Amino acid sequence: MLVSQLPGSLLIALLPVLLLCWADLCHGIPDRHKRDILKQQEASRQIGGRVLLTEKERQLNTQLQKLKEQEMAGPQFPPAMHFFKARPLIQRSPVFNLLRKMPKGAALHIHSLSLVDVEWLVKNVTYRPHCYMCVTEDGSVRFRFSSRQPRCHLQCFPWVLLETLRRKLGNTSDLDDSLMRKLTLFTADPEAAYSSQDVVWQRFEQAFAAASGLVGYAPVFKDYFYQGLQQLHADNIMYLELRSGLSGAYELDGSTHDRAWCLQAYQDVTRQFVFRHPGFLGARIIFTVHRSQTISTMKERMKEAIDLQKAFPEVMAGFDLVRDCSIMATLLSTSSFTVLFQGRRFGFSIGRDQIGPTPPPPRLPHYW
Repeated sequence: MLVSQLPGSLLIALLPVLLLCWADLCHGIPDRHKRDILKQQEASRQIGGRVLLTEKERQLNTQLQKLKEQEMAGPQFPPAMHFFKARPLIQRSPVFNLLRKMPKGAALHIHSLSLVDVEWLVKNVTYRPHCYMCVTEDGSVRFRFSSRQPRCHLQCFPWVLLETLRRKLGNTSDLDDSLMRKLTLFTADPEAAYSSQDVVWQRFEQAFAAASGLVGYAPVFKDYFYQGLQQLHADNIMYLELRSGLSGAYELDGSTHDRAWCLQAYQDVTRQFVFRHPGFLGARIIFTVHRSQTISTMKERMKEAIDLQKAFPEVMAGFDLVRDCSIMATLLSTSSFTVLFQGRRFGFSIGRDQIGPTPPPPRLPHYW
């Protein structure tokens, strides 16, 4: 029935309803101009949202977006794969190689024993004179530089001079590949090799223990840090914060150095590198302590960290607790723990949650 055919009284009664519906219909259509303004306001609040790109930067952004879309449409998508399996694809990725060339800010969470590529450790450091190696009962390795054969202990026997071993083998490629595997977590089948977090942590600490004997040798200590700065600089990283226990530096005769020596070495190498690479902003050290330490040991280390910061303000950045976060639960239950951070400035980290039925431990301030 047409509106004109409705009875007059009914039409008059329905007229306000029709007008309201018509008004709602009109006002329900979004105003494109206002919508565009709202989108621009939201975009401006994002990180970098108020930075205006130049014409060349817009061209690069378009090219980068195109490369990303091509990678996403490919048969294998690295972000959806286990990193060990995706790593070769990432290294060949046009997106990754483009990002490597772009300038970056800071690397803020690198541990001293994982600063440099293990290939450099094996191909350079283990080929130096007086480098000994032994195999432990659990199949991991240990290294030591010494003017004579190191003393044997139950967990590691016998010590072999790598120079002599390589001479006997002739072809050293298999040995070098084996040593690189011992210094990393990489394996062909990670899902089967690492069935739980505990297994991963055990293997992780074995690799760090192996590297410590190489990195801790005083001449290598300085060369290793300089090599790490070079590798970061090659990736256009301009600043480093390095976590280090500041211990274990030793000489060929077995004598050891204290933490002040380590900080002085870090400071000297950083100054030397910045002088040769003016675009690099520098490096600072965060003194680390294992989470399993007792409260009394923590207090001693905290006091030591404060003293070191006063002595080396240029290079000493702070204090941190490292290794498996699940260890922290028992430490946090001790009421005297708060004394460690009383009156100190500190930052926070979200930590690394444990995957599984066990709830994650409480959060902890990571460094001051």
